[in-house]
Amino acid sequence: MTIDGSQRTAARVAGFVLLLLMAAGFFSQAYVPGQIIVAGDAAATARNIVASEQLFRIGVAVDVLIFAADIVMAVAFYMLLKKVNPGLALLALLWRTAQSTIMAMNGLSFLTASSVLSGSDTASALSPDQLQALANTYVGAHAAGFNLGLVFLALGNGVFAYLLFTSKYVPRALSAWGVLAYVVMAAGNLATIVLSGPEDTAGGVMIHYLPAFFFEVIAGGWLLFKGVRAPMPAEPAPVHG
Repeated sequence: MTIDGSQRTAARVAGFVLLLLMAAGFFSQAYVPGQIIVAGDAAATARNIVASEQLFRIGVAVDVLIFAADIVMAVAFYMLLKKVNPGLALLALLWRTAQSTIMAMNGLSFLTASSVLSGSDTASALSPDQLQALANTYVGAHAAGFNLGLVFLALGNGVFAYLLFTSKYVPRALSAWGVLAYVVMAAGNLATIVLSGPEDTAGGVMIHYLPAFFFEVIAGGWLLFKGVRAPMPAEPAPVHG
């Protein structure tokens, strides 16, 4: 299977955006929540949201940009892999688009938590303890929604990794690791949805994402700097006289 120029460009775009999103995601999805959210302490979390409201909202804004760029990356993977199997490539694109939509809309939970604590009409009708509990409910809803979105991410990226494996555009050991990593992510996040409460999702998300993290770092770097390679043609079978 030959590789044309548009596929090579798509591979480098996918690799670049993948690495960029991982760096930006560390800020908005790890650093910002780590500075503000205190697990199991609604009062402390509420105080931190009020004290660092600008940082909190910047984190949401960065997330919106991340999930918009996520679709760019998904389209790039689709352009790269549609020759391999157009139906599966489209399915993966749609799953990733669903993930990006869920994640972007999920930011409303954080924005609502901030609004509840910053002098909205609700604030005047509830006691401080009630406000803190309500805001914490929205924070928990954000964690649960994030977990839900990661299921669709795992489904979409798992199919893309499978198509990379069948195409041999990248080393098969790398793409096989990706397939396994996203199976772990999908299964782990589904189990968390069934078995855990919202307050338990953050730690579970990181554990389930860890195998995929290593795949995405290596795959992103490979696609950006080395690109994709055409699979070697099969050697003809020997002819016996």
